[in-house]
Amino acid sequence: MEGAGKRILVGVTGGIAAYKVPGVIRRLREAGFEVEVVATPGALRFVPEETLAVAAGRRIHTEESWWEATGGIEHVRLARWADLVLVVPATADAIARAAIGLGDDLLSAIILAGAQKVLWAPAMNPEMWKSPATRRNVATLAGWGHSFVGPEEGRMASEEEEPGVGRLSGEQEIVAAVKAALSGAPDTGRAPG
Repeated sequence: MEGAGKRILVGVTGGIAAYKVPGVIRRLREAGFEVEVVATPGALRFVPEETLAVAAGRRIHTEESWWEATGGIEHVRLARWADLVLVVPATADAIARAAIGLGDDLLSAIILAGAQKVLWAPAMNPEMWKSPATRRNVATLAGWGHSFVGPEEGRMASEEEEPGVGRLSGEQEIVAAVKAALSGAPDTGRAPG
């Protein structure tokens, strides 16, 4: 299997597309990757912790588990453990937090603690994606060597919105981007452009 021996830390953020993440996790596991999951409090508003745990086949990491008295430094351990951190869906907020170096939640702290590779799968309202602030933050992360997959053009969750660029990439595209990022292949994602 292509993913054998590779460790992926899936960081789930609080966007409506979080409900699609269990499918991404299953596809990663089917490809042979070892998967751990970190969910932000916002993510758990859209997808239950138990659903993510079933997809991952193990307990997930949350803000509550970050502060458990284990004698370890969880964010540093996870940053060192992961061959790649996949942030999916990557909200404008998560991208901004990383770009300015915040580390006051578990996922941001993992990225700040020296994660080897980071792949962002953005999903947000098209106007948010086009925002100069988001474009600046994406460019900052790309400049640090982070990779991106998507977003795609299509209909958004809200029926009131016109189709535009902001839709989460499909499961197959995300898994292919994970494989490419780990192989050192050039980034073909939409984000920096």
